[in-house]
Amino acid sequence: MSRYKLLSATCAIEGTVLAIALFLAKYFDVKLLFQTESLLYDFLIGTFGAWIPLSLFIFLLSKRGETIPFIGSLRKLVITDVKSIFDKANLFDLYLISLFAGFAEELLFRGVLQVTFGIVPASIIFGLLHFITPAYGIFVTIMGFYIGILFHLHQSILTPVLLHFFYDFGALVYLRYFVKT
Repeated sequence: MSRYKLLSATCAIEGTVLAIALFLAKYFDVKLLFQTESLLYDFLIGTFGAWIPLSLFIFLLSKRGETIPFIGSLRKLVITDVKSIFDKANLFDLYLISLFAGFAEELLFRGVLQVTFGIVPASIIFGLLHFITPAYGIFVTIMGFYIGILFHLHQSILTPVLLHFFYDFGALVYLRYFVKT
């Protein structure tokens, strides 16, 4: 996929997600402001919180991950199909894609859906909308629950936005530049 098509698709998809988040926030009267008591604390929690799922992602793509039956097919799919989507992307493209996804998706899933319906429904919907394979659907649902817990504990939308951004950016950089097909 060309860089132009990838960035256009990202803008279209994440723009739609953002529009849905803003519409639902207005409909359910949810405040999406970045309210925080400590910007530095939220930044640190979001940044370091991304290391757990990122480490798991890197492990799943490792040779050891290949030996896990349920994970082997997911590993193959990510390395062949998903990696090919980002083959033409440069570092700045991956940064923008991660930034758009982290911002738009967390406003929707944590900022609106979790606040309105709770952590479990928001996490399940998050997993279903990222469903590639059953293994990946489960992984993303668990990750949504993890992000949701951090959002609940710290009561700042900035924490999940940063966590999602740093996870996506780290995963995409690793996949694009360090994983060999």
